[in-house]
Amino acid sequence: MMKRLLLILMTMAGVMTAQADDYPFLTFETSDGTVQSVSTTSLKLEISGDKLLVNDGAQSFTLTDLKKMYFSTDDATAIESLTDKKQTTADSGLWFTIDGRMLSGKPSQKGIYINNGRKVIIK
Repeated sequence: MMKRLLLILMTMAGVMTAQADDYPFLTFETSDGTVQSVSTTSLKLEISGDKLLVNDGAQSFTLTDLKKMYFSTDDATAIESLTDKKQTTADSGLWFTIDGRMLSGKPSQKGIYINNGRKVIIK
């Protein structure tokens, strides 16, 4: 299994060398969603056991955790913080039909509607 993966990666390295000139970064995405980019200038990839070593071990990835590896034109940056944007009181009164059409107010007919992102059944 490991020999086959090594052969595939070595074959890809030959293909990547021919195409890497157009892309300044090689981006790695792990199964937990972490995204890291490294410069393709003087890029060196090495497999050691179950690890993929980048640039003499400056960065390493466990092969089983590596989800994607692709060339990119932008350096991946981490999301530093997320803010929860609360709905304003004006938005909280919006009603929609199940097919997404906005209504002018609370529906009076029986059916399934959406209000505040939740399905509501009017009987």
